[in-house]
Amino acid sequence: MRTEPGLQPTRAWQVYDWWQHRLAREFFSEDRAGTPVLFFLDEPELVALRGGEDVEQLGTAVSSVLSWHDNPYAPVSERCRAWKWGKREDPPPCLPLLGSAVLAAANMRRTVQGPGAPAYYARLAEVLQPPWGGEQHGQRLERHYDVVADLWAELDGWLREKGGTRGLSTIKRNPARSKIGYAQSQALLRTWDHAALTRFFQTIGVTPNQTVDGARLLGDLAAWSHRHPQGLSKELRQALDSDGDKRLLEPLLVALVEGWDGTVSPGFVDGLRVVPLRLVLEEGFTGWDVRWHAEVAPGVREDVLRYPGAEMRLTSEAGDQAYELTGAVPDPAHAINSGITAKGTKVALRVQGGRELLALREDPVAGGWTETDVLTVFEPYVFLFRPSGQQQLQVLLSGAGERWYQPEDAPIPGWQVTPEVEFSDEAALTEALAKAGIQNVRYSGARRLSLRNGLRVRPGWGLRSHFLVGAEPDVMVPEELCRQGLISLDGRPLSVPPGGLVQLRGRNLAPGPHVLAADGAELTFYVEELNAPAPRPAAPTVPSQGSSATVVVPLSGDARFLTAQGRFLHIARPQEPPWWRPSAPGLCDGGTARVPIPAAAVWLVVVPAHAAPSVTLLRHAEPDIGILSRAAKDFWVQIMLDDQAGSPHAELWQRYREAVLTRNSQGGFKRV
Repeated sequence: MRTEPGLQPTRAWQVYDWWQHRLAREFFSEDRAGTPVLFFLDEPELVALRGGEDVEQLGTAVSSVLSWHDNPYAPVSERCRAWKWGKREDPPPCLPLLGSAVLAAANMRRTVQGPGAPAYYARLAEVLQPPWGGEQHGQRLERHYDVVADLWAELDGWLREKGGTRGLSTIKRNPARSKIGYAQSQALLRTWDHAALTRFFQTIGVTPNQTVDGARLLGDLAAWSHRHPQGLSKELRQALDSDGDKRLLEPLLVALVEGWDGTVSPGFVDGLRVVPLRLVLEEGFTGWDVRWHAEVAPGVREDVLRYPGAEMRLTSEAGDQAYELTGAVPDPAHAINSGITAKGTKVALRVQGGRELLALREDPVAGGWTETDVLTVFEPYVFLFRPSGQQQLQVLLSGAGERWYQPEDAPIPGWQVTPEVEFSDEAALTEALAKAGIQNVRYSGARRLSLRNGLRVRPGWGLRSHFLVGAEPDVMVPEELCRQGLISLDGRPLSVPPGGLVQLRGRNLAPGPHVLAADGAELTFYVEELNAPAPRPAAPTVPSQGSSATVVVPLSGDARFLTAQGRFLHIARPQEPPWWRPSAPGLCDGGTARVPIPAAAVWLVVVPAHAAPSVTLLRHAEPDIGILSRAAKDFWVQIMLDDQAGSPHAELWQRYREAVLTRNSQGGFKRV
């Protein structure tokens, strides 16, 4: 779609609007919410933005709508004036012009001419390519450039008006270069520079929303860049050695700190956006399982990634938050020991090798304990470590006031995993982290609303925010959120007792979603009713009478006796004889055995592999539920939703379910 000089105005504006929508989607979409926006453009970036589209280049597309006989920028300025009277849902229609201004500034940095206004306007004329008049337009571009400066202010105002939902503004007025400084400051930092700067912020101990001294920040970055030059672009390192560029860079760095959320950006590999490949541990009845979690990158639905000797595919559907990994998915044991980088055409995956321990926190999106580089207080963690990292981990835990418990074997050879740990002393945790010298884990004071206790609808991790009616969770409200303002549940004020733990049971919450909010932080959970009972397998044989009562149980599946105290007793079942499977394969998994009933047993519960549980009453006894072990709670989670509707013992079973929940909800069912 070429736009030639003399093209009809309507056609010219169509090309201009294509670039407006493309730049808005790339830099100012809702995906940018809460993150600083760097409106950086250079020639390689423009090639990537055009993709395979047959569309006019940015500079000539803008040039075709400008008024080259008078104030060149007037047509764009008029469009923005009309936009101001509308709904203002989308960015002001000046993005292609401002993008051209940034491109000129980026081009100026790579020329041999000296810095200053004349060089900038010469580069701007090169970008816009006036259809006639040659170099004389450089003067006209400079004379009316106040209009462009006003448009930068318009974009800054719109971003602030949106409250960060379309990105946080990094547009800063600089007295030293009040007009061209806007474009020049945006040309200082590339997206991958921003990724490296988040690591720099972490290194020097900056925390989100912290007030910083710009001059000191600039000096610290200059020193850090000499130790870590590979993380910053050549242009940014050159800017750190230029007094003129430092004046532009200082307010920009301050703006990035103000908008930093405390997380370290994964960065880029060869210009490809890195999708972190995070390890996930799931705890099942047979032990720990391990898998990967790869968060969906905005705008990338799928890609094929290659690494030495293999390739894998990332795929996602609309609304997915994580990719499905297929093909030659990297072996976790090899990846976390040796590291791996896989590259596609759009994104790359990277796992850092050589680490001695990993911290993992519960992640409802990943559906398990997921590796993190952030620790905070009042949130549960587990640690995955190998022998070389055990001493550091023990220093951390003891320094933070936590006990060392015997770890379990992890599903990765040579690694172990700790029981869950919850830190409660902020000062002790930060000091212990410093003493332990753990490089890949840091402390963050950012606190969130978190759910405790309650009973999830299903034991799996996929629905960790879904709870049973009458077994709603509690919410822990950090002290600083209590101080900062209103706490609400579904828009209604919520009274928070000392300690911050608010019980949500007994509030007659209707089935469906419910939203907790505090000072801009939101947390959504769901309440669900019991589903209709699924078809049940045949009940086990009723126990025989007499002093030596017995019961028939299947040889396959999970079968346990339950006591009046809610504890379970394992059933010693005989193994099938070695000749059974080869001789009678059609009868396998259908065998039964008669076993004695312990005197303390009240219920027999059988949980088949692919059917609903079966509950049989062995003797009448009212519930006398005590504090249950973690294993007992995990077993009750499997059977709590089974109401035994229609059976003679349904009412007694209901009393057991209610007693287990009431006795063990506070501080009991806490893996939510």
